Amino acid sequence: MTNTNFRFQANDSDPYLTQRITSASPEQLIAYIYDAILVACTNQDQERALRGLMALIDSLNFDYQDIALPMFQLYQYCLDQVRRRNYEEVKYLIGEFKTAWAEAMNVK
Repeated sequence: MTNTNFRFQANDSDPYLTQRITSASPEQLIAYIYDAILVACTNQDQERALRGLMALIDSLNFDYQDIALPMFQLYQYCLDQVRRRNYEEVKYLIGEFKTAWAEAMNVK
């Protein structure tokens, strides 16, 4: 993964959340994005789900195409499903990705 700059819209009234995000490792940030997408899908918040998926796409390092290209295609599929408001499908897939990511990167 490249050292990508993520842009989060932290709630200024929650300094703990802001601190958590600004001090997170790149691996933790990906896990947070997965969590944000899961919450957005639960709330059927299309805009936030799409933003989260775009952040995941932006985080891909295409120097490693064997990994990045299939993930890009899966994230693109999730984007299409969110646009169709098929939130359950996206929740399932993102939940699986998050579990695999957390195990692989040893993050919570």
